[in-house]
Amino acid sequence: MAENHLSMPPSVAHPLLSAEVAQARAYQLDAVRAGLGANTLLVLPTGTGKTPIAWMVVAERLREMREIYDSSSSKRNSPWILMVAPTNPLVVQHHRDASTWLELDESEIVALTGKITPDKRQPFYDEATLVISTPQVIRNDVNSGTLSLADCVLLVADEAHHSTGNHAMAQVGDLYGESATSPLVLACTASPGSTEQQVNEVCDRLTIERIIAKRSSDPMVSPYQQSMDIIELRLPIHDEIIAVAAPLNEMLAELAQRLQRQGFLVIKGGISTRALRDAQQRISQAIAAGRNTAYQAARQNADAQRMVALLYLLQGQSVNSALRHLERLESNAKGSNSQSRFLAIPQVRELLGQLRAMEEVHLKIPEVKRLVSEKLRTDPNSRVIVFATWRDSVAMLIEALSEIKGEIKVERFVGQSNRDNEKGMTQKEQVETLDRFRSGESNVLVCTSVGEEGLDVPSADRVIFYEPVASEIRTIQRRGRTARHREGDVYVLVSEDTRDVGVRYAAAAREARMNRVIEKVRRRRRPPRLNPNPDSLIEQFRVSTAGEEVPAAQFIDDEFARLQPELGHADGLMMREHKPDPEVPTSRIMRRDAPKMTPAALRPKTQLSITEFADTENEAPMEVSRATVAENGEKDGDGGLTKGNDNENAQESEEKWRLPVLDARDEDTARAIDAAEDLVLGNIQDLGEGHDGDSGKGQSSD
Repeated sequence: MAENHLSMPPSVAHPLLSAEVAQARAYQLDAVRAGLGANTLLVLPTGTGKTPIAWMVVAERLREMREIYDSSSSKRNSPWILMVAPTNPLVVQHHRDASTWLELDESEIVALTGKITPDKRQPFYDEATLVISTPQVIRNDVNSGTLSLADCVLLVADEAHHSTGNHAMAQVGDLYGESATSPLVLACTASPGSTEQQVNEVCDRLTIERIIAKRSSDPMVSPYQQSMDIIELRLPIHDEIIAVAAPLNEMLAELAQRLQRQGFLVIKGGISTRALRDAQQRISQAIAAGRNTAYQAARQNADAQRMVALLYLLQGQSVNSALRHLERLESNAKGSNSQSRFLAIPQVRELLGQLRAMEEVHLKIPEVKRLVSEKLRTDPNSRVIVFATWRDSVAMLIEALSEIKGEIKVERFVGQSNRDNEKGMTQKEQVETLDRFRSGESNVLVCTSVGEEGLDVPSADRVIFYEPVASEIRTIQRRGRTARHREGDVYVLVSEDTRDVGVRYAAAAREARMNRVIEKVRRRRRPPRLNPNPDSLIEQFRVSTAGEEVPAAQFIDDEFARLQPELGHADGLMMREHKPDPEVPTSRIMRRDAPKMTPAALRPKTQLSITEFADTENEAPMEVSRATVAENGEKDGDGGLTKGNDNENAQESEEKWRLPVLDARDEDTARAIDAAEDLVLGNIQDLGEGHDGDSGKGQSSD
């Protein structure tokens, strides 16, 4: 994994670092140099060692500030350092790592969560040198006067993409900037956001001055990256599910037509949650203007939104998920409220009865069972993580996986909050579950969004997405749970003809845009003042390699010289960063038992009469690949086509688009791309009460 030109991996030495715990990597030491010189946002791929960088910055900052405080003539408190992480399991993990990495007494390293009451936290603050906590605890204690940030000489914000809006991490950033007398911020994330507004807000709330961003293809990083195979499995909807969903689809189309005729609903590419939310805003405006008919439209729109949610649970999740959703509505229905009205719709009542008598036939479930059993059969020591957005799906998957014969030990990993009759997990239960998974007592973990961020499971070498997620942040975080210490693979299950398809395309588009946005924001932000001697910032670090010890700055320069042919004129280091093309991990698309359709059965959209239907019996099937689309013209944001082949004349182009579409899958893909923005990029609302998490924000329950 490490550099093949060396007989043994070099290690880093520092007065406050444990011996031989830190492997020397040039890009990490360079990031340490950057982080000690200015408030820094560090963007690195998952599994490339953001946390080791943080520990090295912690060690040197603490050593430096202790000397400054000791030499000061005025009476001052001792300097201390704060690390915030968004979830309790991540706080516990960092606490363990800090004890391994740093030469500090155990009493000097404190982990705090909401489980420790405020009146008992004061003694911990008085004694601690390093406080590791959820941001909610710090915000509350600063606001109550229990804690002062004046002598906090370094703030480390892990999973810093949370530092937006009203999230506690953003509020801690605000408080730290106002209170600290010698502030320094190191913010770490693999995914700061896909818009300039998101990235700029993270930088503003944490007072970031410098952005250091590396990618997997960077020559300084790639030797330490494990290979990751990403496979997208396309699964058709079972015929029984299509049959029971048909009446509801017809009812949904009828409601949509009514809303369209009244001018409230505007549909682009399909009936989506976003379009219905926009319609609700127009209806609210009409009600405010005194339009009485808008009240009926509001009821119709609410029913349509419930139908969209129910149909996705049925077609994209499982029969069981849809049944649990309806039974939950039934148990909460009272009198004439909206839930009672929805359940009174004949098509919904009929569906509820059918689901109660129906076997589980959704194709995602046997596919998950196959992927899990296949991996554990070929490698009994491996670990598998299955991600699902809704707790109903988690419960159903645990039940299904428990039926597999053999050495399969499955556990759930969910958040702390309770959902109806289902209890969440306490912090102790979460930690114990992860420990059993790491040690091998269990080998399959089925989890919600609480397991996406930061958790280091060394042997997790297969990750399964039960459904794709629209957020590029959550996609990157989920994917990053594998291939951290050895090769791994990722499977994304996509139900054809559902919002899964649009979500998958939208997530990929957002991830590609994120890389461009980071570079744009980095260029536009005012650069920090340059240190005249940046190497002095890391002069306390020494690198032991091949039996000799060299300064860390020399090790960085040697690595740059060795990789110069690959780096070209720019080495990607702190002061001379190059700008590679944005990248998104490639994925392979595989289809399971896709329904076969004959070309003659398909009618192209542009066919005006039956005489225009081409002779398909003597033609070879035509498949349009992504590469062909990219070559001949890409979709622009207005649904048109950008300029493609300059040598193709207008007549040929016209005739080309009159040909019948012979592969229905390509037409479906095109429709999905057209609808992706409408389906996804408007913050899709939760599709049921069983959803766990906060759509990627990952707030803890403290």
